[in-house]
Amino acid sequence: MSKNLALRLVVAAFGIPALIFICIKSGYFLLGFTVALAGLGGAELAMMFRARGYRVNFVFSVLMPILIVVFTYYKIPVIHLMTLAIFIQTGLMIIYYSHAGNLDLPLFVGELLGRLLPVIYVGLLLSYVILIGASSEIGGRIIVLIFMIVWATDTFAYAGGRILGKHKLSPFLSPNKTWEGFYAGFIGALIAGALAKLIFLDLAWPKMIVISLLACLLGQSGDLFESALKRHCRIKDSSSILPGHGGILDRFDSFLFAIPIVYLILIIWR
Repeated sequence: MSKNLALRLVVAAFGIPALIFICIKSGYFLLGFTVALAGLGGAELAMMFRARGYRVNFVFSVLMPILIVVFTYYKIPVIHLMTLAIFIQTGLMIIYYSHAGNLDLPLFVGELLGRLLPVIYVGLLLSYVILIGASSEIGGRIIVLIFMIVWATDTFAYAGGRILGKHKLSPFLSPNKTWEGFYAGFIGALIAGALAKLIFLDLAWPKMIVISLLACLLGQSGDLFESALKRHCRIKDSSSILPGHGGILDRFDSFLFAIPIVYLILIIWR
């Protein structure tokens, strides 16, 4: 067994039970966990864009996602905070480049993204964790369901790609991913949804199937999105904070994209 695989197994053995406990307990446990993800995810984004040579505000990148999560928990309108943050950062960028003498458009866009993504990609998407957790008495179990779907999707996509993979899904962004693995991921998601329904979550079968399929689709899209960010920033992992797993964004990229669609299904399909 390789050292990297051993580290992954150790982290998973301790991390997965802890994660399930946090989700089920919900409340301040879930808030603390989500705040930690928000701060670390924002920090990783700042370091990624700095590695590419962009100027970003590290404190802003960490603080804003945390504030968005906390505001959501205490039911304070987040849209005002996000709007203010976007206007301030965009205004500062325009002022700086208006005195630079020569507008380097790719650099401007890259630095603007580096400043806004912590707000939107990390803060906004993680706020849905709080919304689902507080949505009903089964909110915590629904978050566990989403994790199960994401994990099963990754596992089946990897296995399907290794066994059957012939056609590249995205050669530039993620050369190892295949269409065969992509479709295998949906099988894993459906199995995870079925197990969740049979064991701990009493949702109607049609709703469970729709949640499983859409969370799988958005989750795999989130994985490709983070791959695009890393490719642009010319790094392999978002960080090395999780031994054997890379960074927070490496482990939660699929989850970030999957959770908003599940929340929308829950509020629309009652």
